[in-house]
Amino acid sequence: MTAEYATDTAVSEPPKEPKNDEDLLVLARERHERSWQYEDNNHEQMVDDMEFAGADRIGGQWDERVRQEREQDNRPVLTFNHIPKYIRQVTGDIRLNKPAIKVRPVDSGSDPEVAKIYTGLIRNIEQRSFATTAYITAAENTAKCGQGHWRITTEYASDDVFDQDLWVRRIRNPLSVFFDPDAQEVTREDARWCFVLEEYSEEEFKATWPKARMENFEGEHNREWSTRWYKNKTITVAEYWFKRDVKKQLTKYPDGRVVDSTGWTAEEKAAAEEEAGQWAEAQLQAGNSRALGMGLMTREVDGHDVMRAVINGAEVLEQPRKWPGKYIPIIPMIGEETYINDRVIRHGIVRHMKDAQRVYNYDRSAMVELISLQPKAPYIVTPAQIAGFEDLYERANTDNMPYLLYNPDDKNPGPPKRERTPEFPVALAQSAQIALEDMNGVTGIYPAALGQQSNETSGKAIIARERQGDVGTFVYMDNLSQSIGYTGRQLVDLIPKIYDGERIIRVLGEDDTEELMQVNALDPETGAIINDLGTGKYDVIVNSGPSFSTKRQESADTMIELMKSNPEIANQISDLFIKNLDLPEGDEMVKRIRKTMIAQGLIEPDPEQGEEMPPEPGPDPDMIEAEAKVMETEAKAEKTLAEAEGQQIQNEQAMVNMQMERLMRSGALELAVQQILIHRGIVPNG
Repeated sequence: MTAEYATDTAVSEPPKEPKNDEDLLVLARERHERSWQYEDNNHEQMVDDMEFAGADRIGGQWDERVRQEREQDNRPVLTFNHIPKYIRQVTGDIRLNKPAIKVRPVDSGSDPEVAKIYTGLIRNIEQRSFATTAYITAAENTAKCGQGHWRITTEYASDDVFDQDLWVRRIRNPLSVFFDPDAQEVTREDARWCFVLEEYSEEEFKATWPKARMENFEGEHNREWSTRWYKNKTITVAEYWFKRDVKKQLTKYPDGRVVDSTGWTAEEKAAAEEEAGQWAEAQLQAGNSRALGMGLMTREVDGHDVMRAVINGAEVLEQPRKWPGKYIPIIPMIGEETYINDRVIRHGIVRHMKDAQRVYNYDRSAMVELISLQPKAPYIVTPAQIAGFEDLYERANTDNMPYLLYNPDDKNPGPPKRERTPEFPVALAQSAQIALEDMNGVTGIYPAALGQQSNETSGKAIIARERQGDVGTFVYMDNLSQSIGYTGRQLVDLIPKIYDGERIIRVLGEDDTEELMQVNALDPETGAIINDLGTGKYDVIVNSGPSFSTKRQESADTMIELMKSNPEIANQISDLFIKNLDLPEGDEMVKRIRKTMIAQGLIEPDPEQGEEMPPEPGPDPDMIEAEAKVMETEAKAEKTLAEAEGQQIQNEQAMVNMQMERLMRSGALELAVQQILIHRGIVPNG
């Protein structure tokens, strides 16, 4: 028997506090009997549903009386079991679209980064404990009979440590769990008690609990309840989970943490006060004046403890022990429920398929029977025709003869002929086809959803028909999501109590990438707790959809179609395309492609990935040499041009000088100067 945790409020009866083992047993037997009576009719039909779906014996899907009559007459009793493919459709959708738990912060004291750690830690818990197996087992049982279960347990991380880890474990037998009949929620989180039963042979029982007194059963055989616990040398042992109402004391640390301090010893209280004082002092040193005078705060609340005991109906085998969670850690998945006259009828997809499956088996058996008689159609002959050949005709239906001899007979001209063979049983074939359609109709799962080819040809029509099948079974996916969400709430409640000390834990990303995180560690500089799992409040949402690998493949397929229609886009998304392919060297390819794309300016570098812009490329030596030659040539040309222009200026100046000299010699220059002076009102001297 394994261990687990607890559930919330809901008072189904006045609290009764057992004072000793006998009181505990009396109350447990009363509760067990009540649960048993409430579920008796459901369990009887669930057993029939599971046996019918499994059809693990010849004629298992036939009415017993009809089967015996046909077997006595040597008539075929065939089973063509179509039910498993409908069950696989339900579980297949769940395998492809497993709901995923995501943790979110609720109040100002919650840290979004810690919420991510919660989410990653829950992924790690699910991966390590193969939680998907537990979910699928429960879903398969639910599709068959209407209910399934799994549980949360704690186990030591290894044999040489005291650290514990949380695990999700499956419960194979869907009829081994009995909840409080007054529970109203589909998750049964409001149940006051729960039993998980397991049967032991007398030898196994003695080996597991060697101190148990077997004689208790011998003395209780006359009591009505004893047959529930001891029958045919088999002993039923029950994990008995129940809530015990208590007054609790809550203590709030100055850093915002709230813990259950019920029953603290003086030493534990002193240690808490010292821790609170150290935190306040560190805050004051860091400049937080509001920490002055801050300390522990306490208050009393009405609450409950979740207790676990192990009993066999006559004796308490393991005494009640308190578990850290507030929820009973048995998680149900429920199929379809109908309430009639204060009773519940619970079933999966098999219940309403059985009649259609029986009709199909009958029609197909009748078809086989009729068709098998066709080769035995008798010959129409006269005695004279087969005279001397009687032995050949007697063996004609069993031996593969190349020819048959006969004697001509004028009274019956022609060779012997077989009587007309029976026609193909069209009516039976049509009836069998209608039975198959009835199975589709009662389940809401149609051929397209089952992978069969149908009349739809366009992609939209096929998707619409498949979606119609998904809607028909969505109640199972939705109920699974609620149960997995309840599992997430239990894990969020348990994580700060199980992972309560400083330790390094592994968290998983959405793509299953691993990261080691240090939690509940004291920062020596600030006095704050790093990644404190015990501070703040968090809630859970559940996301349903394809797995990360499936979404990645779908993304790659979409990119291929885009690149086919627009080849130019390939250069712009090549890194994303390779990233979405499951290639052995994919990461290295992405790095090289991104490096080239960054250098080309197509994308910006990602600093978180250590990417940066490449340095500007150095000048080309050949280009430098060519540019130098061009500059040298231009400089020579400019020098030559300047020299030419200087010579021209000198020539022009010489010409001016010559003209001035001629004017001076002729007196014309002096006359011109005097005229200018007179014009300006200046009288020249002399």
